Amino acid sequence: MDTVNQIMTPPEDAPEMLFHYESVLSYFKKEDWLLNDHMPGMYYGGRFRLSAKTQLRSDSLPCFLLLYVFAGSGTLLWQGSSLFLTERSVLFLNCEGGDPLQLRIAPPEMDCAMFFLRPDEAAAYYDLLNPKMPPLLTQPPSSDIEYAIRQLLGLIPIRSALASVTASKWIVSILSELCSLILTDNQAAEFVPDYIREMKETFDQSYQAPFHLEEFEIRFSIRKERLCREFSHYYGMPPLRYLNARRIEAAKDLLLSTNMRVYEVGNAVGIENTNHFINLFKKNTGVTPMLFKKNAPATVCGLHSPHKPDARPQ
Repeated sequence: MDTVNQIMTPPEDAPEMLFHYESVLSYFKKEDWLLNDHMPGMYYGGRFRLSAKTQLRSDSLPCFLLLYVFAGSGTLLWQGSSLFLTERSVLFLNCEGGDPLQLRIAPPEMDCAMFFLRPDEAAAYYDLLNPKMPPLLTQPPSSDIEYAIRQLLGLIPIRSALASVTASKWIVSILSELCSLILTDNQAAEFVPDYIREMKETFDQSYQAPFHLEEFEIRFSIRKERLCREFSHYYGMPPLRYLNARRIEAAKDLLLSTNMRVYEVGNAVGIENTNHFINLFKKNTGVTPMLFKKNAPATVCGLHSPHKPDARPQ
């Protein structure tokens, strides 16, 4: 079985998973592939399907938690704050000291990857962040974090020197991009005008709908040329290019997770012209939708920089 698809489901008679440093390894002893003494940057990790009956609670652990949500949602209680996790959420936390962590799953379940990282690998990245800011974000369309996480999951059961080195590379890649995104968001949030932020949130939440800049021009009573210029300044690309990038990311998920035909995928993400959808998909990924579906994820690795979504001309 492909290890990326190996999803751990806690037993029904264990409604609470206690992440204590001394007991967690014994809890997972039956799943040898989760134990990672051979991984230099990780104590253990894996992909989990957690039901609403499951609560994850952790006291102080000498490690860092990296969590990615594939599907579903939940609420993390951390330092007196409630952090809402939903699809494509990425979380990076220091589990040592401070208040205990608690994760409550919203019905019916949450499908997520969790990695408990060794301090010597993760501490330097965590120190770059503001400890008062929640280390949580939703993966943007331009990011390859999910791809890197899937690669890391695939390496967990492989016990070899090459796998260890490659896993360390993916951990560094994930943490460096995550910190870059968080720092950029924290800095940009102080300056982005409310109307520009509202445009972006509208694209993120309703990318399936048809949009024209004239709609925002009327909504905000601001000329569309100015909206386009300011959106590009704060988010690195024109608004319609950002919208298309968001649609292509959603299309990639549908191609890999459903049996929908290409034209159906295009319609589902808001691009009704199939030829336009295919051309736009190829411009953003370097391959056609069918080739992506046939060969993913290997053929799409490195086809674009996660930090330069605007590198290709519109």
